[in-house]
Amino acid sequence: LAIGMDRGHLHRTLQSLALHKTVKVLIKEAKGREIVAEDVFVVNSGFSHKSYRVVVPHISLKEPQEDEDLAERRVFENRQHEVDAVIVRKMKTVKSLSHEQLVSDVLSVVRFPVQLSELEQRIESLIQREYLERDAKEPAMYHYLA
Repeated sequence: LAIGMDRGHLHRTLQSLALHKTVKVLIKEAKGREIVAEDVFVVNSGFSHKSYRVVVPHISLKEPQEDEDLAERRVFENRQHEVDAVIVRKMKTVKSLSHEQLVSDVLSVVRFPVQLSELEQRIESLIQREYLERDAKEPAMYHYLA
């Protein structure tokens, strides 16, 4: 676009300026709520507002499923430290624990959904950072390293 704006952002901004219930700074000549490339907008010269400052609200956009998955992934990345802390706290108190018991204990303590694969990645990360170690004889057993 010539104005250097993302097309989706431009559409949302135009919707906010032209399609809001009470604040119509722009007038859309074509009928309908969707914005297409052929739409023509005209400044609403009859628009007046009591205050000098006009706050233009954005019409909320329904996020596609991919964006929700990405947002969920970002949230879990922010919660990794909490998962790590729960694992270390549990292992510090019991010193040795089987994989199944550790997973069930962690899942019962955390207050948000955790995928099993993500939890196993956190355990592997703690092994690499030398907070935990696998038992030499029994790989499904973990020991806390003080």
